[in-house]
Amino acid sequence: MSVCSAWAQAPGTTLASETFKQRLRAQYLQNDTAQALINLYGRRQAGGASWILGATLAAVRMATAGGNTVNAGNGVVIQEEGPSPAVAFLVATPIMAYGVGKMVHYSNGKLDQLLASYAAGQPLPRNVRRKLKPRFFDQPIIPYKPVKVTSAN
Repeated sequence: MSVCSAWAQAPGTTLASETFKQRLRAQYLQNDTAQALINLYGRRQAGGASWILGATLAAVRMATAGGNTVNAGNGVVIQEEGPSPAVAFLVATPIMAYGVGKMVHYSNGKLDQLLASYAAGQPLPRNVRRKLKPRFFDQPIIPYKPVKVTSAN
């Protein structure tokens, strides 16, 4: 799998984050609720990264947009300027903050705490139970098997 296709599958995920989730998946291999929680948190983290990426790209596009030239007729040309970078930043900031909020709320640390308390026998909080939809349980549980990588030289 190439780097580009891995990025396209899960934007905003890092190698450390994926290794963490693989460890959790292996640890809770026989528990479908724990697997659904891992799926939920992974989706929400990717959603937060998508909001950040989208806002950043929109801000860059707005900041680099050139002005329009309109021919009003009779040899009169009206030149309109594009938005300034400050305006682009102000528009993108709340959207980026929403994405950061999602990533903080659904962080790997909170997932680890939630799974540890669930494994200790505590019930899931009501707000988490409400967010667990059937689609998070429908994903197949595939055990991760590490593969040794050897150099081509």
